[in-house]
Amino acid sequence: MNSKKIRVGLIIDEFFGANNTRFGGYGYLARYYIAKYLPNDNFEFDILLGKGKSHFFAEKHHTDGVDLYRLPRRNWFAKQWLKKQNYDIYFSIESTYEHVLKNDPSENKKLILWIQDPRPQYEWDEIFTVKLFPETSYYNQHLYDLVHNWYQQNRVRFVTQAYCLNEKAVDLYHLEKDVKIDYLPNPIDIDHSFDIQTFPKKNKVIFLGRIASVKRGWIFCEIAKKMPDYEFFVLGKIFREDDENHKIMDNYKDIKNLYFTGHVEGEEKNKHLKEAKILVNTSIHEALPVSFLEALAYGTLLVSNRNPDDLTSKFGIHVGDVLGDGFDKVDLFVDAINQLMNDEENRMLLANKAINYVKQYHNVPDFIENTHRIIKEEIAK
Repeated sequence: MNSKKIRVGLIIDEFFGANNTRFGGYGYLARYYIAKYLPNDNFEFDILLGKGKSHFFAEKHHTDGVDLYRLPRRNWFAKQWLKKQNYDIYFSIESTYEHVLKNDPSENKKLILWIQDPRPQYEWDEIFTVKLFPETSYYNQHLYDLVHNWYQQNRVRFVTQAYCLNEKAVDLYHLEKDVKIDYLPNPIDIDHSFDIQTFPKKNKVIFLGRIASVKRGWIFCEIAKKMPDYEFFVLGKIFREDDENHKIMDNYKDIKNLYFTGHVEGEEKNKHLKEAKILVNTSIHEALPVSFLEALAYGTLLVSNRNPDDLTSKFGIHVGDVLGDGFDKVDLFVDAINQLMNDEENRMLLANKAINYVKQYHNVPDFIENTHRIIKEEIAK
């Protein structure tokens, strides 16, 4: 390869709090893995966050060693800006907005679309069974049709973080059933100094993620109410101050064994992950959340109604489908937690297997090597 860097435009609508963006899972991947590990002497990544405030000019910010851009709002000016930037390729974490793909002026520019959480309409139908506090749909047929059009022009390479998502991506983007989708698992930073044999885990259960309707945090709180012998920690916060969720969660503030930490990162989050024996996930909908991988890396087992790539059933207990608000299924979670907590030999066996699984499939060096290889392959075509 010559000395010219490969310039990649990363299409994403959030960057985990930077530049006033949301603290979502896509932004977490973008900021702490893609932007942190993929740029080097051969690769340069710009973060394309969608439309800015100006109709005519792009907004530029610099965070964590990468440039963040918001594009001109007007299509013509966005086209001119993209023409000038002339990225070698685009890399999109799922598909979150249309502005780049719609306005790229070239006829042969390629897109690598990393399947993370494709939501066809039937997924939204399931999400809408939650009545206590309904989720807002972001289903966008225009966007999915745009990806389909690029795909028909042979301009999209699909990679996926989990095998179980492929069929949903085929449905969402109207792809051929035999479309080639490469496996590119999400990476996590692994603490190789952690020793599950000697670390004193506590009788502690955690919930990790933003407190939103789709996450159904109230089920976790109901579980805590029924299990006073264990400590329960909610690691996450409600990001919109006027959120209905505040009223719902306020009902659980007086439960003595339930703690709300707010948003946690870094060593504080890792401390909770190390100490906990179980991570509970109560979401009505999940893809394969990074929180599952972060928990498994510390031998923290899973209890959930979601079972992506069979990870919950392999490294914990899958309680089965739980639709609606979930109050009628709290005991399923309680029984699963008791089962894992009361069988120390099995818990340690599963914990060791979980750690080895994460080290094998979700390590950062493999992620860097495979992503760089995929980008080079597409550009060379």
